[in-house]
Amino acid sequence: LLRRSLFSLEVMGVDQKEIIQKAVKGKFKGHQTLNAKVAPIYPSALERQYKGITDAYMRIVNQVVSEHLPKIQAAAANERKAATRADSVDDLMTTVQSVFGIMRDDLEERLGKFDLYGKLKELSELTTKLSIRQWKRVVSQTLGLDIFDDYYSGQFYQEMLDYWVSQNVALIKTIPQETLSGMREIVYEGYRNGRTTTAILKEIQRTYSTNKKHARLIARDQMAKLNADLTKRQQTDAGVEEYKWSDSRDARVRPRHKHLNGKTFRWDDPPVVDTKTGRRCHPGQDYQCRCVAIPVFNISTLNIQANPKK
Repeated sequence: LLRRSLFSLEVMGVDQKEIIQKAVKGKFKGHQTLNAKVAPIYPSALERQYKGITDAYMRIVNQVVSEHLPKIQAAAANERKAATRADSVDDLMTTVQSVFGIMRDDLEERLGKFDLYGKLKELSELTTKLSIRQWKRVVSQTLGLDIFDDYYSGQFYQEMLDYWVSQNVALIKTIPQETLSGMREIVYEGYRNGRTTTAILKEIQRTYSTNKKHARLIARDQMAKLNADLTKRQQTDAGVEEYKWSDSRDARVRPRHKHLNGKTFRWDDPPVVDTKTGRRCHPGQDYQCRCVAIPVFNISTLNIQANPKK
């Protein structure tokens, strides 16, 4: 009924943009712009969920290595017993190559059942729903408008989400094979150079821990970027041209981001986040950035598909 009423007004020559601007005029109190009364919240819980996915993914790597490594250890023990043979080391290296080939195939099969794509797709959809709720809260508490419930359904975000999921799957999928490749070199060079099995195993564990940490860093970085892209899409679609940079206000905030905090920037002109390189980006787009963009509404450009509250 409300949509039909708005449509009737458009037929009469009064469009949705004009209706909304008249409805919120009092909120601006004679000013051209109005800062949002509340800030969007960074999706920390969903970032932790992404890290949970990468942890589970990397545990499969650890399981495969743990199951197959004893074969190499046994071959190494046999090589020491047959140290007088000239070809004993070559036999060991042949075994290493064979076992890692089996590990690679086993890992590929197990990870194929993990459904990384499905898990990241579901996470992207949850992030979108949270972002929409946050945006509706900002618009409601600042402008007194209720955004149409179905406005962001359908294809509004689809291309963005599809791209994010495919990019993240590609990023995460490279880590297990890189991990195995690094471990193979550690084993190969370790036994070639006479290192003890204990030392080699410690180095393998360090490699696994480093790559697991790398996967978690990807999770934090990519979740921030998705949230930033959703924020930009929502605000610019609503006619918001400017925002205030808001940092996360903790010890992890970078000095440059702290310097940008509270300053106003345009969506079509991102600020410099690295003075050495001149690199520019919006909140959340920098590496592992948890900053957010607080919208600055302009009554002349405001164009939100919403109903004024009764």
